[in-house]
Amino acid sequence: MIHTFSLMENLIMSYASDFKITTARFANVAFSNGSLLDGYIFRLMQRQPISCPSDVKRYFVSPEESGQICLLACILGKSGDIFFPKLNENQLINFKDITERFFKYLNLEIQVCNSELEAKEKSLRINVENNEGYPVFFFQSDTSGEKLYEEFYEKDDVLDMFSFEELGIITETIRPNKSEINEAILKLKKVLSIEGSKKSDLIDVMSSIIPGFEHIETGKSLDQKM
Repeated sequence: MIHTFSLMENLIMSYASDFKITTARFANVAFSNGSLLDGYIFRLMQRQPISCPSDVKRYFVSPEESGQICLLACILGKSGDIFFPKLNENQLINFKDITERFFKYLNLEIQVCNSELEAKEKSLRINVENNEGYPVFFFQSDTSGEKLYEEFYEKDDVLDMFSFEELGIITETIRPNKSEINEAILKLKKVLSIEGSKKSDLIDVMSSIIPGFEHIETGKSLDQKM
């Protein structure tokens, strides 16, 4: 059965018996495409308001650190190994904290808004030169598929936490056979080929091929807010 972290990993690991396969799980890469801060920069350039889920926490690594983790996984890992950084819970950074630090770095004041509508209205009158404060709406997370915290492994994973000081390894990973993977891909292709297929149809397929897969649909996405 397919029950590791993602379909992508299952696809990769299905070849681990044919040749050496190693991979890595790491935190949010600061300023990478699609990341929190990358989205902020785009919004600032467009004079658009900022919305931030104040209760979401994530680990952050630099682009250099993420590259190092991948390189070390390639050099040091055995086929099937999944590397991850040993980060403590106190290294989780709240989105609200990183937003405030980001604006402080830019020497911009924050104008806290009580609603998304208020932030949108105030964005029409943004005057950065007078430093009146940039409109930011902090909200409790209510978007689809967004976890409040980050984790690199599941409770049933076999871990090696002793070989390296700064890196942990998930060993004895599940290696689905290629027929399972091909069947999963065919199911996804079939749904995507149907005109009028919905997001819920994809979720149903994902749930059928990845036991334990959970998705709470709220009709809102973090990208739309940010």
